[in-house]
Amino acid sequence: MQAGFSLSLAFESSTCKHHLWQLFMHSFLYNRKVRDTLIQLIFFAVICFGITYLALNAATNMRDAGLTSGFDFLFQRAGYDISYSLIHYDPKTSTHLMAWAAGMVNTIAFAVVAILLTTVMALCLAVMRLSQNFLLSKVSLCLVEYVRNVPILVHISVWYTLSLMLPSVRQAFNFGDVSFLSNRGLSIPSVEWNYGLLASLVFAALWTVLCFFVKKRVSTTGRRIISVLLMTIVLAVLASLVFTPVISFTAPKLVGFNFKHGWTLPPEFIMLIIAVSTYSAAHGSEVIRGSILAISKGQMEAGLALGVRPNIVMNKVIIPQALHSIIPPMTSIYINVLKAAALGSVVGFMDIMGTMGGSSLNITGQAIECIVIVMVSYGILNLILAAIMGRFNKAMQLKGR
Repeated sequence: MQAGFSLSLAFESSTCKHHLWQLFMHSFLYNRKVRDTLIQLIFFAVICFGITYLALNAATNMRDAGLTSGFDFLFQRAGYDISYSLIHYDPKTSTHLMAWAAGMVNTIAFAVVAILLTTVMALCLAVMRLSQNFLLSKVSLCLVEYVRNVPILVHISVWYTLSLMLPSVRQAFNFGDVSFLSNRGLSIPSVEWNYGLLASLVFAALWTVLCFFVKKRVSTTGRRIISVLLMTIVLAVLASLVFTPVISFTAPKLVGFNFKHGWTLPPEFIMLIIAVSTYSAAHGSEVIRGSILAISKGQMEAGLALGVRPNIVMNKVIIPQALHSIIPPMTSIYINVLKAAALGSVVGFMDIMGTMGGSSLNITGQAIECIVIVMVSYGILNLILAAIMGRFNKAMQLKGR
């Protein structure tokens, strides 16, 4: 009997443990937070396993092919020429790291100029499309519809082909003996960088930072921030005159078969900017036009009824309200403009893709490392651009009570 009693207690104990385990698993698996955390951990483990497998497989293949891995090649001599570089680069002495830096600077310079040109062209096309003038509206419509429906690579190829048809240096287009356009590129005057000009730029930058810090206080007084920025420009000019009486420019001059002095922008750089800016402006103009049309027409009619000129109503009433819907999609367009710099390698423009993802990759054979550097470089630039536009979008949001 005692044995039967012990067996009964053991059975009840196991049954109780089984019920407790079921209750625990039920509460554990049906807990949303626990379930979501478990799914994320499993997903993270699968991703880590996949990356580890690919890395080990790549290392094995590289070892079998006699290739070494690592980033030591960055400090080896590059040995190839870069047609256009804003920083000092010598193929005989510069390393692959310096070649990457040259490509990085070229990419940033292209992005800044192309984004500014895209913004101006998009705004002009949008205003033309909204114009009551039949000719302007239809011309804008035809341009936008044609440019948007042709691949960007075709635009780049067409513009580069046109650059090859430009006259030679001796028959270059002359713009007032100051700038010249030829098949060698656009030659423009260069600015002599001296201590006075540098001091004025630093002074202007510091004053601009100060203006942003006091923006809220200035807004409470009713003064416009544009007046403070204009004062910044005036003070910068005065500082430049104090430090250096004259800011000197050096115009390009034809010597032999080429221009000397000044700055010469290669045709690859110019045509890439024109092609990408034109293509992006066609998309941006529709963003701006749609955002303006989303604003009630009654506001324009009310402004006109009060005797206010249409351009003032547009600048002071309509566009400020449309900015909050213009900036986010334009940010996406700007990011696409920056990424389009990689297409410059098709026409010989040496950006990050042309230097690190092209010549350096072919010379060193470090394909994985070079592509990783290119991806990280573009990723960082795009994140910085997105952060800047996000900050600008936040500043331009309409403030409610």
